[in-house]
Amino acid sequence: MTSSPVRLELNPPFARLILNRPKRHNALDSAMWTSFPPLLDGIEHDPEIKVLLVSGADSRAFAAGADISEFSRVAESGQAADYLERMLRTTRQLSTFPKPTIAVIQGPCIGGGCSLALCCDFRFADDTARFGVTPGRLGITYPLEDTKRLIDAVGLGRARDLLMTGRIIDPAEALKIGMIDRVATADGLWDEVEAYGQVIAGLSQYAIRASKSVIAEIQAGASAETETTRGLFIGAFEGEDLAEGVRAFLEKRKPLFTFS
Repeated sequence: MTSSPVRLELNPPFARLILNRPKRHNALDSAMWTSFPPLLDGIEHDPEIKVLLVSGADSRAFAAGADISEFSRVAESGQAADYLERMLRTTRQLSTFPKPTIAVIQGPCIGGGCSLALCCDFRFADDTARFGVTPGRLGITYPLEDTKRLIDAVGLGRARDLLMTGRIIDPAEALKIGMIDRVATADGLWDEVEAYGQVIAGLSQYAIRASKSVIAEIQAGASAETETTRGLFIGAFEGEDLAEGVRAFLEKRKPLFTFS
């Protein structure tokens, strides 16, 4: 097994991006933030990969937050701006990754762990998961883009509550407020994730990725068709997936989509 702080496993139609510092409960350090982008670049155009899973290396933790042991060094060396840019490069790339993404959460998902999980399209957790947004406990600021994703997920009032109390919540509350999408038992989590991912992988990937793009336009403030969304709609009529979908519907069979 590689000692890289973030590693990638390919098992088409899935790729699994693994936070790989289990002895530190996957606390996110500078090396980890730097490791994400090239791994994402490597699978973005892989036609066999339909769904990206993000998880911890084992069931003990998703990510217990930032590696606090780095903070004094970052402060003393005046590298806070560089540290922020490393974080932003990863969270921006993960949040705009064109293929569907699922965070698979076991154990603590705190601070920077929540930042990563909220970049994903879906968040599935087991009953051992715990969630917290804890800058108030450390005297640090949660980045604006992470804060917006939190607000988009749980609403303004609940985001204020989580940020300004730093309290830790269980999966039942996380599900109720919209921070996560599914809760499963520890034994059943991966089966549920893979079954859900297989459903996504079996649909038109053109339609799935177009939906991601349209949602992103709406989140950016669009309330009417944009050049991007018009192009996606028109492009569907020029592509093979729509033609195959229509044929399969008329022939009463399962479609065999080819867009990748």
